[in-house]
Amino acid sequence: MADGVRADGGRDEGVRADAAAALADRLSFQLYAASRALTSAYRRELQHFGLTYPQYLALRALGAGDGQPVSDLCAALELDSGTVSPLLSRLAAEGYIVRERVGADGRQVRVFCTDSGRELQARLEGVPAEVARSLALTEADFGQLCAMLGSLRDTARRALSDAPDPAARG
Repeated sequence: MADGVRADGGRDEGVRADAAAALADRLSFQLYAASRALTSAYRRELQHFGLTYPQYLALRALGAGDGQPVSDLCAALELDSGTVSPLLSRLAAEGYIVRERVGADGRQVRVFCTDSGRELQARLEGVPAEVARSLALTEADFGQLCAMLGSLRDTARRALSDAPDPAARG
């Protein structure tokens, strides 16, 4: 029996499940390693600006529109407020953003770029192109990778949302 295929042409589900688990593990590691390598490439470019990669992402997200609620930034960055708030504090300490409480009860916080923050955003425009050049991938390769990773992300999210919550077990 080779690769989970029986002599009669059928598949041995036990072997296939093991093979699928091994493939999932390999894929997970490759994604992890690729993410670390890509983040390192960004880190190299961002060190000239004194920014971390998450701070860079926050500034990029703010580029979509000034005055965004923190909750919208959290959603755009796919991070929780406990992670985003310290990032914003550091950006505010550097003078790149200001946070303002709004609403009748002041619970909503909106984030605005300062003039210094907008100048930095403009200077950061070339960072993705520098990283892309260092990766030596074609535009088609980038498009294909982004599409595949987006599909994988969406599939994983659907699987997680359909799965029973292990904490709910008694």
